[in-house]
Amino acid sequence: MSDIFSNVLYVGPLNTFGGIGAVLRTYEKNITDFNFIATHKDYSKIGSSFYFIYSLFHLNGLLLFNRKIKIVHIHSASKGSFIRKIIVVLFSKIHQKKIIFHMHGGQFKEYHKKLTWEKSVYSSILKEVDLFICLTEEWKSYFQENLGLQNVLVLGNPVKIDNVIKHKTYNQVISLLFLGSLNAKKGIFDFLNYIYTNSYFKNKQIKLTVGGTGEVDKLTNMIKRTEFLDQINYIGFVSEQKKIDAILDCDIFILPSYYEGLPVSILEAMGYGKPIIATRVGGVPSVVKEQKNGWLFDAGNFKQLDAIFDEILNHRFPLHQYQTNAYEMASGFSTENIIMDLSNHYQKLINE
Repeated sequence: MSDIFSNVLYVGPLNTFGGIGAVLRTYEKNITDFNFIATHKDYSKIGSSFYFIYSLFHLNGLLLFNRKIKIVHIHSASKGSFIRKIIVVLFSKIHQKKIIFHMHGGQFKEYHKKLTWEKSVYSSILKEVDLFICLTEEWKSYFQENLGLQNVLVLGNPVKIDNVIKHKTYNQVISLLFLGSLNAKKGIFDFLNYIYTNSYFKNKQIKLTVGGTGEVDKLTNMIKRTEFLDQINYIGFVSEQKKIDAILDCDIFILPSYYEGLPVSILEAMGYGKPIIATRVGGVPSVVKEQKNGWLFDAGNFKQLDAIFDEILNHRFPLHQYQTNAYEMASGFSTENIIMDLSNHYQKLINE
């Protein structure tokens, strides 16, 4: 299987904290022949532009001189990321390579709505790629109906699955875990404003652990301004074993986002048998099923959490079954399964 991956060049952002970066790091750890070009680093706007130009020269050189590369697998989000990847498509076309366009952007619908004359241009370019990958069936329908794409494949994000599910019993206090970027789009600041008013939280029956990076000062200031310092713990950015420990320690994982593709963080938590509270956005409802492995609420409508916490704190749901269901649903996104699917699609493209 390793031979096929030597024929693939991966193109995407080189960032430490983003969802695409997490996916690419997983590929890198599990693919022996991992050829990669970064198109973006977290520099200033001008610095990032110069870095992208450098990346295009690097791309051009690799496609000219590395004769083994037959497929360019492009990973994209929305906005600037999308425009950069469209340019990469055109470069790859010049070199007559097979092209896979892999869309991760949870905000793509909103971005696409604002486009005018560019819509038809981008659609015509994407129709020329050999395979378009998105994260869920809902996204597949969107790209088929709104961009007119036919060559669309659904492929989930790869995650580590724990070998054995560890069932956990809740007591009178539940511990929630949020892992993600600290910004308004992830809903963490609005969630804090809500939870300070929740009666269970005020009665010390809910604890919250927050991990991530971004607007750290805003988060810590919001925590300091409350009387609930002993119930909220900010643990900074976590990865590797620290992330696993944080997931294992929590009772329920929460992600109150306003936009998502298919969150790696949710799949990771499910991979350790954790029930999920999340919003009905993007591909989230495809993996978080009410009365099965978690609870959903409308983005921004935090009052809907009152009934959810009431159900949880009064144990009106089959806890161990939710944990088992979460674990079993995540198993389909195991790194091994996703890598095997990728290799099959690469082989098919090369054979064509």
